[in-house]
Amino acid sequence: MTLRTSTVCLLVCACASLGCSHTPKQPPGVPPSPKTITREEPGGDAYDPQQAALARLVRQQWGWRNDKKNVFHFPLTDWKNWRRVRYWGVPTFVGFRYGDKHRAIAALWLQRSKAEDPATPMGCMTRFEKWGLPIADAFSTKVENVVESKQTWKTPEDVLVRTLEADVRTLLAHRHYYGVVGATLPWPGICAVYGFAFEADDSGDLAKKARDRYAIEGFRQLVRMSETPPDGIE
Repeated sequence: MTLRTSTVCLLVCACASLGCSHTPKQPPGVPPSPKTITREEPGGDAYDPQQAALARLVRQQWGWRNDKKNVFHFPLTDWKNWRRVRYWGVPTFVGFRYGDKHRAIAALWLQRSKAEDPATPMGCMTRFEKWGLPIADAFSTKVENVVESKQTWKTPEDVLVRTLEADVRTLLAHRHYYGVVGATLPWPGICAVYGFAFEADDSGDLAKKARDRYAIEGFRQLVRMSETPPDGIE
């Protein structure tokens, strides 16, 4: 249950996108024409725009998108084609989507730790799991192949990282994702949990490559712009 709830809030963000329409244009194996690559469809006019979009996330350089309060600069590959968004039913501090069909998604949550919570990344992950349990129970989410590691951000091994695979089901559709979630304390007493999920339907190898790249490179590149936490954190 805890492994499921530690990531389901990120995956639920994608559920609003569940659909199946696409309009192939280029022949198989031909990359999308540059002029068709947009924020709305980073896969452009490729025969398989999902694979083309994931390939960009694997190969393009890192950049950063900010939240509205400019508290964080959030690391994203092919950053110009990510859009900052709000996700219905899942309150986030900041969220992003890659393409209108949610080829990939990203989000960050901030929570104030309680006196009884351990002031550790694991304590933050556990607190997030408890918060996300009601949301997790509303979705049939199966999580597997979870691997836990640590990454360095401000101090050695100060980010707890979990990579995983997940199946998310709704009444309308079913999707498979490769995801990664990290937990850390950007300020004393404040937990940040943030992560990325990549749609793997028919594109599992590229989704895994994108996930693994973010797991290795992404978490150390989060930029905290403010020396003090924003107001309103609960």
